[in-house]
Amino acid sequence: MNTIKHFLKHLYQRMSSLSTPNAIIVAALLLSFSHVAYGFVISENNQSATAAIFKGKALDTNDLVTGNPKSDVIVLEYSDTECPYCAQLHPTLKKIQDEYTSKVSFVYRHFPLTQIHPNAFDEARAIYCVGKTSGATKQRDYINQMFSYKLEKKNMTLPQGGKESLAKNIGVDGAALTACLSTPESNDVVNASIEDGVKAGVEGTPATFVLLKKRNGYEVVALIDGARPYEYFKTVLDEALAR
Repeated sequence: MNTIKHFLKHLYQRMSSLSTPNAIIVAALLLSFSHVAYGFVISENNQSATAAIFKGKALDTNDLVTGNPKSDVIVLEYSDTECPYCAQLHPTLKKIQDEYTSKVSFVYRHFPLTQIHPNAFDEARAIYCVGKTSGATKQRDYINQMFSYKLEKKNMTLPQGGKESLAKNIGVDGAALTACLSTPESNDVVNASIEDGVKAGVEGTPATFVLLKKRNGYEVVALIDGARPYEYFKTVLDEALAR
């Protein structure tokens, strides 16, 4: 591990003395190596340290699973739909979901940062209600629609009535959605999800756990914070599936 760190530090220092074209080439090689090295670090840590047990709650009926519900490998995402980094990460997670849909289960949990994102709580409630009234696939479609819309518009704020319009676009019953949003249940579920995220160790969004189901709970294979690239997730998932 120390050897890898020393090597990467040395390469970064050498890059400052290179011409721009050569620096670009070295940067590309460095990025590729860092992904490989990251895989080795995961393996090394798993072999030398006691596996961390996930401190959040076990999956329950409020967690609508997509992908392979029987898989022991779980991608558990804590997200905020007004968070620009969550939006930046979304295409990567969408690609991962498409590629690993038969191998891994995917779960979305709410972690709206209400102090800086004033509409995120209500959007989380809408996501919950779409799932409650229309099921897991529609909920995932709704999340995809919401992030795709915001990325296209380059604006993290939905217009008035935007939540309802996006739900209508994917065939969600408007009356059922409105009825769900009018109950205290949606508030309670989102608040409980925030509390759960804090217990799990979430400090910001996006926070994506890759978990491995065990008899005594869920082992944390990795906590991937921020908008990491596709290769980062692929390395972790392939390592988890190989166990």
